[in-house]
Amino acid sequence: MTLVTRWGSHLAGSESPLPEYPRPQLQRRRWASLNGTWRYAVRDRGAELPRDEQIPSEFDGNITVPFAIETAASGVGRPFTPDEVLFYQRDIEVPWSGRTALNFEAVDYACAVFVDGVLAAEHRGGYLPFTVDLPEGEGPRRVIVVVHDPSDSGNQQHGKQALKPGGIWYTATSGIWGTVWMEPLPENAVTRVVATTPRSRDGLLVRVEAERAADVAVAVRLPDGGVAEASGHTGEELRVPLPDARLWSPSDPYLYRLTVRVGDDEVESWAGVRTVELGPIPGVTAERPAVLLNSEPILLNTPLDQGYWPESGLTPPADEAMEYDLATLKRMGFNGARMHIKIASRRYYHLADQLGMLIVQDMVSGGTPRTGMVASAAVQFSDAHLTDRSDRAMKAAGRGDDANRREFLAELAEMVRLLSPHPSVVAWVPFNESWGQFDARGAATLVRRLDPTRLIDHASGWFDQGDGDFRSRHRYTLALKRPPRRDQRPFWLSEFGGYNLAVEGHLWDEKERFGYKFFDDANALATGIAALWRDQLIPLVEHGLRAAVYTQVSDVEIENNGLMTYDRAVIKVPVDLMRDLNAELYAALRALGS
Repeated sequence: MTLVTRWGSHLAGSESPLPEYPRPQLQRRRWASLNGTWRYAVRDRGAELPRDEQIPSEFDGNITVPFAIETAASGVGRPFTPDEVLFYQRDIEVPWSGRTALNFEAVDYACAVFVDGVLAAEHRGGYLPFTVDLPEGEGPRRVIVVVHDPSDSGNQQHGKQALKPGGIWYTATSGIWGTVWMEPLPENAVTRVVATTPRSRDGLLVRVEAERAADVAVAVRLPDGGVAEASGHTGEELRVPLPDARLWSPSDPYLYRLTVRVGDDEVESWAGVRTVELGPIPGVTAERPAVLLNSEPILLNTPLDQGYWPESGLTPPADEAMEYDLATLKRMGFNGARMHIKIASRRYYHLADQLGMLIVQDMVSGGTPRTGMVASAAVQFSDAHLTDRSDRAMKAAGRGDDANRREFLAELAEMVRLLSPHPSVVAWVPFNESWGQFDARGAATLVRRLDPTRLIDHASGWFDQGDGDFRSRHRYTLALKRPPRRDQRPFWLSEFGGYNLAVEGHLWDEKERFGYKFFDDANALATGIAALWRDQLIPLVEHGLRAAVYTQVSDVEIENNGLMTYDRAVIKVPVDLMRDLNAELYAALRALGS
């Protein structure tokens, strides 16, 4: 059976899918989307690097960008192997004169971009955006993109993609899977705007970066229509005073609009005034600290969001599809989501900013899983400690190569820089369940240096190296377990649940099923989840539970353990029930201070 979401059903024949501005935190007025119909060809791989491939004289047909070739939404829907090379071609008209940037939001994995037959750029890394300068000139330009993708046959960052999907591993994503667009640029362009909040929460600290040093002016629009201003130089931290700042929170996700000027460039951005840290619960002594949002204790409650859709894979079929997932979680009483092993569209984080959802952000995994399912279960049961810094450990994790480790750290740093402007992002997760894990303490140190304003779960799962802000554990199948007293870090049950209900007519595969506990009908599932919350999860609060991640937001391929079906057509657990259960969970935290 072919599954399609309500948004995907409108994609057929769309001339420009995903038409929204792709970079909300740094907006220019003029831009043009290049999503839509491109030509494509698949050939046997003939060279080590994409730039050295022989560009074909004939193409195989049309492909809809920005959907991966493996997806139905691309119009192709065929597997792509490491022994093949993928070519894209499109002739474009630049609707302005002067300097032009050609932007790719995501291309997996290694690619070369040619403009009018000349190599313009190369890029490696399947989850991060990059920019190509188009040469100036008149008339149409021919853009060709050449792609290699080893998927999970390589040790690069590939997340849950698999050439042979099954269980918790999903269909691979190859080639262009993020929006392609272009914009005119001035001689000295702004490259980044990031606003952080001082501990006093009475203003914004704004840092503007540009291609070259220059004067900068920042204007912040106030709720009453006024403007607060600051000026200085690029690279400096400019303080914009906001004496009566309206704080950003899940209950009031207020965003300030910023206008930034550097020379001839003018961009707009968004910022939220909010702080996140660990600290004591008022009125409670000798307790594990809690997550404090704007100095108020919260229990971080963020279900696992894999960010997959049946017709379009890692690419959302529409902006509204991402908004629906986040809004449904909010209606259920969750206060955020854990973006799992994926760097989502930048619009996802902007939607979270607007909706007031707290995002826990995973780094994309690479290397190899250090242990299989059985061995991981044994580690989970025994609570054994395994080091991740020895040569043997790194080799077992697929990280024996120094260049591969450097690439991971560079992409981790780039992810932090990319997403740190979003107030919704409150925590970073460099590693998950030993998948490609090496020197998690060092990775946490890197992230702290780049962004000291957020929390860190350095090794989500059970390969804890004693660093990070939390004692983080996954717990499936087995009863939930309180943390040991010897570790006084706040306890994060960073994955649990995975309760499975297969809803006929909404399945990716009618025969294959995966989950951790199976139920026959919706009533049984609701009863099971209520018991899980009331009998196991909520009692952990008095033993230090400060954050939780239920698996998961929706079914994904044969994993039928979502709160919703894969096509988002059926919400399996009553919204009112989940909201009540989560209210009881938050009440348990508040009761500690009463």
